[in-house]
Amino acid sequence: MNIKARNIVTAIILTIVTCGIYGIYWAICLARESVSVKDPADSAILEIVLFLFLPFLGFFLAEQKFAAGCKEKGIPHNDNSILYLILGLVGLGIVNYCMMQSDLNKLATPAA
Repeated sequence: MNIKARNIVTAIILTIVTCGIYGIYWAICLARESVSVKDPADSAILEIVLFLFLPFLGFFLAEQKFAAGCKEKGIPHNDNSILYLILGLVGLGIVNYCMMQSDLNKLATPAA
């Protein structure tokens, strides 16, 4: 489980400035890191493809694996997968990015 803490405001600004290119990179990182909580050997290919083409479904699946991994490891976490699905369908996908990054930041490895 190698999770990197990211500043959410900086990530949003970079996404806007790069016309969404950083957002694609950010989505790939979110998918890999959230899925790695449950299974570090999982490459998260399914979630990455879904993040790129059906983001609401990608967030839904990644959050389910993240919540299951937290439960297995005894880490307190509420499963927000349904909320991610609804927000994505309503067009508030950026909120999903922020919420997932916030959850991952809580588990991030402290900088040395």
